[in-house]
Amino acid sequence: MNISRLHAILLQPPPGDLTGPYPALCYLKSYAAAHGYMVGVRDLGIEGFQFLSQDERIRHLVAEAGKIRLQLESKGTLSPEEQRRYRLLLMSTGFGLTKGFSHQLENGFKSPEKFYDYPSYQKTCRLLDAFFRLLNAVHYPTSAGPSEYSTATLLKTMPKILEHRKRSVNPYLPFYKDLLFPQIAALKPSIIGISMVFASQSVQALVLGNLLKESFPDIHITLGGSYLSQWVMVMGEKQLSELFQCTDSVICGEGEIPLVTLLERIGNGDPLNGIPNLTHRNADTGKFMRFDEMIYTDVSTQPSPDFTDLDLSAYLTPKTVIPYSISRGCYWGKCVFCQNRYGDYQMRRYQTVPVDKAVAEMTQLSLQYHTDHFNFSNDVIDPVYLKQFSRAVIDSGKTFVWNTDLRAEKAFTKDVCRTMAKAGLNAVAIGFESGCQKTLDAMDKGNRVEITREVLKNLYEAGVATQVMGIFGFPGETEQNGEETVRFLEENIDRISYYVMGLLMVMPGSRMHDDPLAHGVTSISYENNPMKTPEPVWISNTRMPVHAVHRLYERLSRLENAFAINEYPYVGGLSTNHGFLYFQSGPDILKNLRSEENREHQRRHEILGMDKEHRLTKRIKSVIPIFAFPYTVYRSPYPIEQIPVEPETPAGKLQRYEGLEKNYLIDPINVPIRIGELEISLLGRINGRRDMRSILKKTVPHTQKRALYFIMYLLASGLVKLQDLPLK
Repeated sequence: MNISRLHAILLQPPPGDLTGPYPALCYLKSYAAAHGYMVGVRDLGIEGFQFLSQDERIRHLVAEAGKIRLQLESKGTLSPEEQRRYRLLLMSTGFGLTKGFSHQLENGFKSPEKFYDYPSYQKTCRLLDAFFRLLNAVHYPTSAGPSEYSTATLLKTMPKILEHRKRSVNPYLPFYKDLLFPQIAALKPSIIGISMVFASQSVQALVLGNLLKESFPDIHITLGGSYLSQWVMVMGEKQLSELFQCTDSVICGEGEIPLVTLLERIGNGDPLNGIPNLTHRNADTGKFMRFDEMIYTDVSTQPSPDFTDLDLSAYLTPKTVIPYSISRGCYWGKCVFCQNRYGDYQMRRYQTVPVDKAVAEMTQLSLQYHTDHFNFSNDVIDPVYLKQFSRAVIDSGKTFVWNTDLRAEKAFTKDVCRTMAKAGLNAVAIGFESGCQKTLDAMDKGNRVEITREVLKNLYEAGVATQVMGIFGFPGETEQNGEETVRFLEENIDRISYYVMGLLMVMPGSRMHDDPLAHGVTSISYENNPMKTPEPVWISNTRMPVHAVHRLYERLSRLENAFAINEYPYVGGLSTNHGFLYFQSGPDILKNLRSEENREHQRRHEILGMDKEHRLTKRIKSVIPIFAFPYTVYRSPYPIEQIPVEPETPAGKLQRYEGLEKNYLIDPINVPIRIGELEISLLGRINGRRDMRSILKKTVPHTQKRALYFIMYLLASGLVKLQDLPLK
């Protein structure tokens, strides 16, 4: 961003997707440029992560975690909160054994050889998780992850949110104060925009806005993003007053036209009244002025996204994936739970980018950023358009690899699916919602179960990976209806690459929230949600009981042996570029990986002389175990898992548990486990020379099974790997 002066800077706050950028701000940048305004874009998710994961800062974090742990260990007893923090501190101890974290992470995620080697990939994922455990231990009680952060809903009040102005609480504060703010001061923008796309970004967006208002009182701060748009819909005057401690205005919905209009008004010193999609405080009366109408960008003339401000090579993928909005809105637009309505509760008019324009823009983006991979960032695309687009791509001779969200329509025949696959379609996500037709009809989903089944088959046979997403808990849905959904997944496992089942949320913007009684919702309450964040508590007299939902999830757990699933942001769902890239190996890749894991698990049994039922066969293989990475045995004053919160003594103090085993096996990537003298002895015998038979030889019969299970853990955790005996 080698510009001496910008009209605006747009910030995507952390946490973000570490596998690729969000497209919204890059579309705003290109639209503003077409109207004569210079706008800069920053993805603080990846920038902040890079800042925090520098070797020098990690050394500081490890040292700080050690100091805090020693302070707690000087106490005789720990409060419940201290127990939780001590657990994190103990878990983070192993991170001190890590050398060259950034290099290991880049090598693991950016090297194709490491990325597509699933055991290596899993190890890198666990290393990333360990980094965030360290971060959380130092900044307790903050909870941060690759895509998570404590939310406004969790913290409940603005004073609690603004506690995250402190460096001791907010790990991103040094990045803001030491790096970002001096750069903003040098660029002197008229406007700073902050995008709150997800609930996980709510606290960082608000804190960042508050700090920017304090540090740069002459710069206009505006907040936007889909999550905030839903939130503002239900805010009263009190909530708006709190919100405006962190901003000067709010843009709801699509921001291209409002941003350009805001730039024009501020540049001319004109009042902000009447700007579409904008909520602001009247400078004369102090009253909040909400917009009168919601307007949307015409995608047929919208310039393509401009990613030039972002270092796309910084994201944790072996291949750059460009997010591209080939459509906006939903052509169906009737599902009663869909929350994509703002302000006037009207659905955005469905629009697609003209086919020739889309192919030309993708071609240019592919050349500019040296990649042919595209993630279509949209709600859904209609079948007629997709047929035209696919034929145009094939006729052009271009090579693209892309994924998208779809509705399961009858129009997706075998021939159409094969055509889309030939045009580069790699994976799709389909909201099937339920396997019960009665429930689908109540949702106004407009789908037939048998059509969904057929479309999944057509896509799968064409080589396209399929993710299906469903919902439990719709009003009127019985446990028997839910069992139909489970059966649908079981019966169609041969045509599903990955599935996600969630619980229904009734959110602002949905027809269920607007007219709850018409859709079986008895009440919607924000009583214990003083900030009125868009996650209300809802009640239905016909809602499935909690214990019934638990039983359905227990049934679903049987399916998991068919998939190798890593939670977001790792391999699995299409909400991450990692899953998209893995699905290049075909729609069966996750099942194949799980099968390989199961085979490897059985191989470990055979090496250790156990059958499938864990019965000892006494045929231990002569292989030599060696350590794959460093470890330590830490003796804690507290057996953490058994420090009771209850009961308390008559004096109100916690009773300290006097356990026998306080030793913990700690390494850089795994959660610590408690071990005893037997396990310590076994660790000492693994030296790269003794074979497995020799290591286990001294275990007496009554400890043999425990020893075998411990060795099994060492192999499964990756701490120990096996090498064959050297040839004589």
